[in-house]
Amino acid sequence: MTSAAVPLPRPEFWSGRRVLLTGHTGFKGAWLALWLRRLGAEVLGISLPGSPASPRLWDELGQLGVSEVGADLAEPGWEKGVASFAPEVVLHLAAQALVPLGYREPLRTFASNVMGTARILDVVSSLDSVSVALMITTDKVYDPRQSPPHSEGDYLGGHDPYAASKAAAELVVSSWPRGSATLATARAGNVIGGGDWSPDRLVPDLVRAWASGTPAVLRMPSAVRPWQHVLQPLHGYLVYAERLAADSDLPSALNFGPDDTQAVSVGDLVERAARAWQRDGGVLPEPYTTTVSRPDVVETAHLEIDSTLATAVLGWRNILDWRTATDWTIDWYRRSATESAASLMGDQLNEYLERVHSNV
Repeated sequence: MTSAAVPLPRPEFWSGRRVLLTGHTGFKGAWLALWLRRLGAEVLGISLPGSPASPRLWDELGQLGVSEVGADLAEPGWEKGVASFAPEVVLHLAAQALVPLGYREPLRTFASNVMGTARILDVVSSLDSVSVALMITTDKVYDPRQSPPHSEGDYLGGHDPYAASKAAAELVVSSWPRGSATLATARAGNVIGGGDWSPDRLVPDLVRAWASGTPAVLRMPSAVRPWQHVLQPLHGYLVYAERLAADSDLPSALNFGPDDTQAVSVGDLVERAARAWQRDGGVLPEPYTTTVSRPDVVETAHLEIDSTLATAVLGWRNILDWRTATDWTIDWYRRSATESAASLMGDQLNEYLERVHSNV
């Protein structure tokens, strides 16, 4: 039995459309900027100014013809640039997105994730040009006292600064006075993919350790997460925003994550990544992992979200299973030593689009 066709973002909607993309220099933001430009959108990106010490995917892409503003969204001063751009669609990805950093810098985390969201909404409310503002949060917004998988109607909460700040951002969006723009939030599962160099994230930590010939340090190898390739939630965001522009009665929040067969442990994903590393010619240290507990960082042991509503209302679903997502990710890092980021991303986006077309 053949599954129903999965809709793709339509170039006829996005071509020439003015899109404000916050967090465009981040991992997900850079991939989304590439896709938006491929669709023909005119993009204004806002991210924190300056480059971090670690490699940054955006710097390797060559800007993609995106106009840029360097600003901290939690602070005033950037609003006039956005107003003059007159965006029609807002995709808000900018955030402090690391759980361990949230423990070390809780004030920065709440300022970025709560006040940054509030200031974006304040600007959106003042602009008649905006038809849709989609605010991206996380699968960690759900109160962990509830049993997974979490659906959109579950209670929000969080026992660490990152999760709590993103749950608070959800409350800001849901309580914001409704104007002419349609407001919604999107909650994605654990995202992996080439070009993420963030500290304290599983796959970047694996790549850095194995490339240097040292064991990768794991915090919770038995923790279960809803792993998915970065292109999959971005696909959902684009289709969701497009549909919201035509139908404001759609649900105001949607989960974008894999089904329950794709939620596997950190250890399972690491084992798959290790095999892909060796298959691509990499040498693993012996042992290739070690476990060090982090009592200062409290994390949920089992996290899983229910995305059946997104499938029902949008027709979206995961095309790549967690094994393929892992293989693509490791392949990207291995090839990045000799191939450009733009070429690698373009190749994987083309392959993804082909798989969606063929519904494989």
